[in-house]
Amino acid sequence: MLRWIILLGSLLVALPTPAQDWKLDTASSWVRFTSRQMNVPMAGGFKRFAASARFDPARPEAGSYRVEVEVASIDTGTAEGDDEVKRPAWFDAARHPRASFTTRQVRRTAQGFLAQGDMTVKGQTRPAEMAFTLVPQGKGWRADGRYTLKRSDFGIGGGEWSDPSIVADPVQVEFRLVLTP
Repeated sequence: MLRWIILLGSLLVALPTPAQDWKLDTASSWVRFTSRQMNVPMAGGFKRFAASARFDPARPEAGSYRVEVEVASIDTGTAEGDDEVKRPAWFDAARHPRASFTTRQVRRTAQGFLAQGDMTVKGQTRPAEMAFTLVPQGKGWRADGRYTLKRSDFGIGGGEWSDPSIVADPVQVEFRLVLTP
C-alpha cells in the first residue's frame, strides 16, 4: 500500500503546474521611452498603463502577456510637448486612446525571453518582437524589457515631423512590470 501512495504522490508532483493570472503592481512598474529631436536626446514615459500575464513560473514561455498604454497619459517633460503629441499628427489620442502589445509566442533565449506578437498604435497593428527578462521578486515576478518602435511604421509624427532628421524614427521603449499573484 505504501508503494502505491509513493507512486501516486510522485505522479502528482510530476504533473505540470497550471498557469496562473498575475496582477500588475502599478506603483513599482513603469513604461519609458527615449528618442532624439534635432539630434538632442529626449526622454519621457507614460503614467497610466495596464498589463495582464498568465503563466506558469516553471514555463513562462508557454504564457500569454498583454500590455496596454493610455497614450494621453504621456509625459514628455513639458505640458506643451504632452499636448502636441496627443494631436492627430502624432498619437491622435482622441481617436486612438490606447496602444497595446499582445504576445502570440514567447521563446526562451540566452538572455531571457523574446516575445513575438502584435503591436497596435494609432489604430495600426504590426508584428513586433520584444526582449525581456523575468526575475523572481518577493512572491511575484519582475519583467524588464525593451523594444525599438519605428514611428514611421505607425504614422506617428506626420507632416513636418515625419522627417527623421527632426525627430528620429527609432524610439527606444523600456519597461519594468512588477507582477504579483
